[in-house]
Amino acid sequence: MKILILGDQFVKAEIVEQTLAQTLAPWGPLEFDSMTFEWPLKPFERNAEIAEYQGSEADVIARIAEADLVILHAAPISDAVLAAARNLKAIAVIRGGPTNINLRAATQRGIPVFNSPGRNAVAVVEFTIGLILAELKNIARGHLHLVQKDWKYEYYLYDRCNFELPGKVAGLVGFGNIAYRISTILKAFGMTVISYDPFVSPERMAEFGVESVSLDELLQRSDVVSVHARLTPETQHLFNLDRFRQMKPTALFVNTARGGLVNYGDLYIALRDKIIAAAALDVFQEEPCDPDSPLLQLDNVTVTPHIAGATRDTVHYGLRVLAEDLQHFLAGEPVKNCLNPESLRQ
Repeated sequence: MKILILGDQFVKAEIVEQTLAQTLAPWGPLEFDSMTFEWPLKPFERNAEIAEYQGSEADVIARIAEADLVILHAAPISDAVLAAARNLKAIAVIRGGPTNINLRAATQRGIPVFNSPGRNAVAVVEFTIGLILAELKNIARGHLHLVQKDWKYEYYLYDRCNFELPGKVAGLVGFGNIAYRISTILKAFGMTVISYDPFVSPERMAEFGVESVSLDELLQRSDVVSVHARLTPETQHLFNLDRFRQMKPTALFVNTARGGLVNYGDLYIALRDKIIAAAALDVFQEEPCDPDSPLLQLDNVTVTPHIAGATRDTVHYGLRVLAEDLQHFLAGEPVKNCLNPESLRQ
């Protein structure tokens, strides 16, 4: 069986090969071919067919013809790439969302696409908690000033201090793999946790001690609003100036989900005019974000360059999930994570 690995600087091809050589050994002999692209050292690209990818479509076309399986992270799998794949039986993408794959074209060709949902859930949970604490406790700003030889006495001024978490309300927008884990940690801090997610039942939230509320109620009650929703046409710019005006003037807004969920021009106004107190952001509408953005000049925002999911464990967990499904697929058994299950019946 011929396996093409499309790796990069995060999901290393040699790590993928080592894992698959062990888990898929019963279906050997295995013949590996691999390519390595530059992500994350080069940003994602997009076109009319694929929303988010990095790498050369032509390079993939040149290597995919004889592959039985393709394992990838961020490389492009377009209609043209699939047309060049004469023997392809399955695609396995080490991501939750297949934004770099033309899923419709794969389905039309009867090629199942396996993914690894929740692969970075723990990483994003930990990072989100870190962002909340960094902003509320002036950790990043304190570090920045101190290494610039500026001991900031002002951070002990009453008007520069923020609140503690016990007794406060955290509002989670979305209640999936990441949010339910965050809820348990925030409750351990002594917070009351509420959530808005029209696709999750109140009973499911209650299992974690979380109250299901409307978005309006969440914004009005929460001291910390943390976004964990999917970006869809319906959620594009879900957070705008009107939403920020519904929040407490002392509230912290956190986004580690997707930049498109937020109108960042409106967020700048809300922070500048103290409509809300602060924000902590790992994602932006355009990435890399504009280095001259006025948002980056504010002293009530903590920003990071979309790194919430960046852990080694993310890679290994994603690989284990994919390897398990590939084992079942090759054995003709039911699988857990197929993005186009109709292709399995073709």
